[in-house]
Amino acid sequence: MKFAHSLIAVALSAAALSAHADSVTPLTTPDWNTFYFADAGSHWLDDFAANAPGNLSFSLSLSGPAWLKVTDLGTTGDVFEVFDNGRSLGLTSAPQLANTQDIGIDFDAAFASRDWSHGQWLLGAGTHVITGLVSRSPVGAGIGGLQVTAVPEPDAYALLLAGLGLLGWAARRRAVRGESVHA
Repeated sequence: MKFAHSLIAVALSAAALSAHADSVTPLTTPDWNTFYFADAGSHWLDDFAANAPGNLSFSLSLSGPAWLKVTDLGTTGDVFEVFDNGRSLGLTSAPQLANTQDIGIDFDAAFASRDWSHGQWLLGAGTHVITGLVSRSPVGAGIGGLQVTAVPEPDAYALLLAGLGLLGWAARRRAVRGESVHA
């Protein structure tokens, strides 16, 4: 009977601990992935700050190199420190202008603009756990995003150039044949 009570106590304790665990989001597509944050000094969150979120990390396993992109969205002025497996990759850029323009939820537009903080880092093959910390947030809570895209293989470029060369050769050969027939 004591064993059963102990087992129930351990199970309830484990359930209570897991309710407050950090969220880990596996990245499997090259889409933008959203994160939220509170004031400066807070970690990336899995929900709006008012909803009692947990810290958020993104996990991925790469078979080759890939680009990690991080951008602010919404209100400008936020700067993030980005970590890979607990090691700092650095800070996102400081926004150039205080912009009140509303770009909606367009991470590509925010990443391309100097008005929003953004950064890009090259990740190598292997397992990565990406986390972030808010270094500066003049307005408070906000939203950001990250994206991981594969670096094109050099073989793909070689194949593309070979294909273009073959097309050029075929066009040249056809042109030469056309000249000799009509001459």
